[in-house]
Amino acid sequence: MDVLSRQKVLVADDNAASRLSLRLEFEDSGFEVIEAADGDIALSILATQSFHAVVTDIWMPGRDGVEIVKVIAARQPDAVIVAITGGGPGMSIASATTLAKVWGATLVYIKPFDVRDLVADLQSRLGR
Repeated sequence: MDVLSRQKVLVADDNAASRLSLRLEFEDSGFEVIEAADGDIALSILATQSFHAVVTDIWMPGRDGVEIVKVIAARQPDAVIVAITGGGPGMSIASATTLAKVWGATLVYIKPFDVRDLVADLQSRLGR
């Protein structure tokens, strides 16, 4: 698949190792990947670009992943939205999962997870 026809994925996570792991696996599977180190950067990118999929951590400094989920669900309703979480301050993993789904997440993955499973699930939902 050439660069012009690759599907675009935004990966938003404040953990650099998590972003790297996701980026490498997505790129190996033929996706174009844009990274954001926090929610503010992700929302700035989303204001100017469209994506086939967005993968966002729920808990990040500044604007969190729930806000990203709400924005992408409203602006790009055809995008696959994947929320990832390991829990956070004052909220259980179950509550974070429910909140992400209520606001529009297509999928929720609980950390730690196998990145290959997430990529395969996304490929299936995108018809690849």
